Amino acid sequence: MAEKGAMRTGKTDGGRARLREAIRDGRFLAGTYLPSARDLARRLGISKSSVHNILKLLQEEGLIQIYPGCGALVLENAEARRKFHRIFVRPSDFGTFRYLPVTAELLQGVTAGAEKQNVELLLSLSDSGRITDEMIAHHMAGTIQGVIYLQCANYPELIVPLEKAKIPCVIAADNMDHTEAVRTFIDFRAAAREAVRYLVRHGHRRIGILTGSEKQFLYSEMLAGFRGALAEENLPFDPQWCLTRLEYEQSADQVGVIARFLKRVPREELPTAFFTVRDYRAGWFFEAAEQLGLRIPEEISLLSFDNHTWRGAEQAKLTTFAEPLREQGEQAVKLLGDWVLSGSRPASVEFKPKLIERASVSAPRG
Repeated sequence: MAEKGAMRTGKTDGGRARLREAIRDGRFLAGTYLPSARDLARRLGISKSSVHNILKLLQEEGLIQIYPGCGALVLENAEARRKFHRIFVRPSDFGTFRYLPVTAELLQGVTAGAEKQNVELLLSLSDSGRITDEMIAHHMAGTIQGVIYLQCANYPELIVPLEKAKIPCVIAADNMDHTEAVRTFIDFRAAAREAVRYLVRHGHRRIGILTGSEKQFLYSEMLAGFRGALAEENLPFDPQWCLTRLEYEQSADQVGVIARFLKRVPREELPTAFFTVRDYRAGWFFEAAEQLGLRIPEEISLLSFDNHTWRGAEQAKLTTFAEPLREQGEQAVKLLGDWVLSGSRPASVEFKPKLIERASVSAPRG
């Protein structure tokens, strides 16, 4: 009989150690209830009465609080706080909701970064105006340790309250110039300058550009970099060669807009190359050029930026500067982890686009 009692005690002690470790490692969320005694008994391979004894002991250790009729509530503990184990991710209020390929690339990067550090992700697609309050409440309860936004337009209302609540927060792939935030980002002016230099190296002297609205930071910066590079290369900037306000939401009309834009100028006076900011505009350009009988790249070269938003880019052999979204998502997790573990705000990280050469750029004829 003594031997059986010893075996039972050994199982109980082992179950207590396993459950304690799971709580301290954050496998059970602070602010949530443990599974039922029946479920825990099954998982631990012990009796329900042994589970009840274990729970009383863990309550004495300050890891849980037992509420009769409700269950055992997991409490935040210092050991769990010292580990980076759970973050909140939100595809934000701008950009990524509309450009699903961008969302997918960023999320894959965030997921890869979390997997490397064995971090659990809580993801919300909610548009609720209370989402910020909910994040603050979860952080106070120990449910999350920090937040990653996949881009963010409304910095004052969405991120400033998190900072005031001392919640580590990182913007992945910031395209709004939130220099006050911890972020991963691209220097869009520098990207446009490099695009112009690439076309100049291929012999182009008349270069046009297609972008979205200049009211958006990304496009205004790209246009500024484009004009700056032309000036540096002693090349003309002709407003007739610049088409802005080509919006994604109006895609049904944009092929015609581009076709009329190209027809407005005599063919011999057209730019020999265009730079399109975002590949879906390059897709519209290909369609317009086909309607007009303009061959790419024989008669007009096309260089783009992003490598994500047009599925036909590779088949069309579009040369483009790829926006490193996955890399930015992965780095955002690392920055957040460094912040959580050290308690010190890390520096933001800049990324550079990577050129993917296909066959849409060649030297101009004649």
